[in-house]
Amino acid sequence: MISITRSGRRVILTLVVGITLLFSSCLPRTPTAEPARSSDQALFQEAEEHFLSGDRVRALEGYQRYLEQVPKGDKSRIALSRQADIHMKANRFNEALPLLERLIHEYPEHPETPYAYFDMATASYRLGNYERSMSEAKEWLNRYPNHPLKAEVLVLLGDSQKALGDKPGAFISYRDAWESHDTPHRKQEIEEGLIELIETMDLDELEKTAEQASKTKFAPFILYTIASLDLKEGRLLEASEAAMTLIRTSPEPPWGELGRQLLGKEAGKQSTMKNLIGCLIPLHGPFAIYGEEVLNGIQLGAGFFAGSEGQDQDLELFVRDTQGEPDLAASEVEEMASKERILAIIGPLSSKSATAAAKKAQELGVPIITLTQKEGITAEGTMVFRNFLTPAREISGLVDKVAGEMGLKRFAILYPENAYGRYLMNLFWDKIEEYGGIVTAVESYKPAQTDFGAEIKKMVGLYYPRPESTQQVLKAMKYPSYEVGTEVEPETEEKPEPIIDFDAVFIPDSAEKVAMIAPQFPFHDVFNFRFLGSSLWQSRELTTLAGDYLQGAIFPSAFFSGSDSEEVKRFVERYQTSFRSDPGVLAATGYDTIVLLKRLLKNGSLKTRQDLYNALLTTRDFYGVTGHMAFDENREVIKEPVLLTIRGQKIMPIP
Repeated sequence: MISITRSGRRVILTLVVGITLLFSSCLPRTPTAEPARSSDQALFQEAEEHFLSGDRVRALEGYQRYLEQVPKGDKSRIALSRQADIHMKANRFNEALPLLERLIHEYPEHPETPYAYFDMATASYRLGNYERSMSEAKEWLNRYPNHPLKAEVLVLLGDSQKALGDKPGAFISYRDAWESHDTPHRKQEIEEGLIELIETMDLDELEKTAEQASKTKFAPFILYTIASLDLKEGRLLEASEAAMTLIRTSPEPPWGELGRQLLGKEAGKQSTMKNLIGCLIPLHGPFAIYGEEVLNGIQLGAGFFAGSEGQDQDLELFVRDTQGEPDLAASEVEEMASKERILAIIGPLSSKSATAAAKKAQELGVPIITLTQKEGITAEGTMVFRNFLTPAREISGLVDKVAGEMGLKRFAILYPENAYGRYLMNLFWDKIEEYGGIVTAVESYKPAQTDFGAEIKKMVGLYYPRPESTQQVLKAMKYPSYEVGTEVEPETEEKPEPIIDFDAVFIPDSAEKVAMIAPQFPFHDVFNFRFLGSSLWQSRELTTLAGDYLQGAIFPSAFFSGSDSEEVKRFVERYQTSFRSDPGVLAATGYDTIVLLKRLLKNGSLKTRQDLYNALLTTRDFYGVTGHMAFDENREVIKEPVLLTIRGQKIMPIP
């Protein structure tokens, strides 16, 4: 906010005291004011003395007593003004407003009234009532178009417009204030505020403002900002046009040189190798095993192996090892974009590397298709895409099935006490509540834990001793003929039975961990519910180790190699032939990503990164081994999870 200074404060009128009652009685009387008696004069003088000495509390009281005796008159106006001024300086704007309104109403033609109007608009602004402040400022400008306070009222109007989100309107008000102010220091403050405002505008706001800034000193800065934003967001043609306009209209330093620099950057971004795709993959470090699988899928899709998808001798891959390091990922993006002139980038995988690479790719105007689950990665910029099923979409698909289609209402959650477990627990719980379901039990466990008996007992009411009243109610529910409060024969006493008040248990953990947990439920006599999980469950070890305990379990995945789809069967066969192993979701995702890019590049009209960006956003007819694939307006992949279940010793899609 541009700070508001109130120049030209009110002139304190000289007060004449010591007038005799006899002389007062001889003055002509007017219908708008009561004659002041000597006692009233004394009241006013006493209040003035308190005011001038800084005793604001006693001054307020004195002015109020005077106004009760003399509600209308010249000194009454001063008393009202003094009261309003005291409240304004103490930031008591609610108390100041009615006093200012009274001043304006009772003394509309007084020379000091414009200042009261200004204070009223200021008080409304400080109270957060920006609509009222804006209306009052506009009314002031209509009433007093040539008043010396005009520039400050324009600043206040601009502040209200800015607070209401009307930045182009605020620019006009600040511009007019800057042009009409004749105090160098204040003019400089307003100019700095204008520059700050321009820096916060988006492209639409800048374009609306550009016309209003025409022929002012702010026009070159606005054009430069527009060109820079266009360039940053990959709109190369628009960036070039804005830079050319800047050079043509403002050739003098420094704008002419800055415009030429922007054109140079735009030309560099346009200059790419049409069929060169960069790959940022961790091939060393903790994520190497995942990087190798992704790279296998990309190479297979690129046609580098016999019998693989659409061998294309023109396509080149520029592979760089991120080692899972964010700084290295960012530097490799810059290397590939500037020196190798790649058209697009696939990867990285880990959240930190993906974030660093996405920021740099956005800065350089390179489309990047990340393969990470990190939520919000596409918010790094308009050039950032994601082709990977997020946990939120996984859980949404799972809950749509079990709570929507199957009608399950009661759920329990058993989750690992780590970031992944907590995140999926909250996603699942929120989604269940959206469907009107309830979560009846929630327990967590340590990631290294192997015995889950305590957690299971807590979920079914076996961990803590049950009150006698609860035991009797449960017995009455089990034996209809049993009466609550009667004696229980020793031979009829039984160990407590579990209270299973859930239809399913959600466990967001690895297949290995779930294989340890599942058998412990029947061990504690907990039956007749369904297990639910996340995509981490997809492993052959799950059925090998605990298939008997997980019959009917449901969990989501982005890819199922056992699909009946002919395209998936061909992919799996090629992958097994080439790499002597079965493909997982990472291999399938890498494969689909490069195949999509290949098909887009077959269109000879794709000559720049911007062309590819537009094609990625508009493609809707691509079906890969992971299913239908398209990107929404946020550049997130539109893809539904495959829902899998366990039958016998097999994992298979739910019909």
